[in-house]
Amino acid sequence: MQDAVLMSPVAFAHALKKPVSGDVNGMQTALSFADADVEATRSKTLSICDVSNLNRFGVKGPQAADWLKAAGIKLPETTNSWTSQENGSLVMRLGNTEFLLEDKPENQLAKTLSDTAVEQSGVHKVLRNDAAFIVSGELTPALFSEVCAIDLDNGSLEDNRLVMTVIAGVSATLLKQTLNGQSVYRIWCDGTFGPYLWKALLGIIEEQGGGPVGFNFYYNA
Repeated sequence: MQDAVLMSPVAFAHALKKPVSGDVNGMQTALSFADADVEATRSKTLSICDVSNLNRFGVKGPQAADWLKAAGIKLPETTNSWTSQENGSLVMRLGNTEFLLEDKPENQLAKTLSDTAVEQSGVHKVLRNDAAFIVSGELTPALFSEVCAIDLDNGSLEDNRLVMTVIAGVSATLLKQTLNGQSVYRIWCDGTFGPYLWKALLGIIEEQGGGPVGFNFYYNA
């Protein structure tokens, strides 16, 4: 029997924009909203992309760090920071004993760990149902100044740091990374708040002359 295809947590919020959609990692995802030139212009001005379909794995507990190290995972050295593996997978340290891993489409690290049995006390898997976004563009500081208390110019996200913050009233994790040579911001929030946050951010983004871009702008599905 073929596995059922899930819907992105924000799929219905996408619908009015009539994206070209497809199955990525078993999730129906908006692959593009406009032609490549239009999306490239949006990404330079101000844009948002739904990447909720990327594989994730959460784990916490007093022995979680040792369990991940035993699996060959390179960990961030301090809390509220992140690092990347050689294959490009992200590893975020959300606290002393809690971690979130996220793969690129071509990687299976998070999925492999999710499928691995935990036979060690003090290690607990955490179910993740995140809505996840990429925000990019030269007007990103103006966007966040309207919806978030974080000042992007004060260096709070430099040196692979991340912050737990509130964006448009929604608790979220925020970090800055380089993707395909472009500086972008990553946002994760509870999937149930994803549609609201997408709409809130997109409304401001469109007011500033930007718009949505599809998953294929950053990754080849």
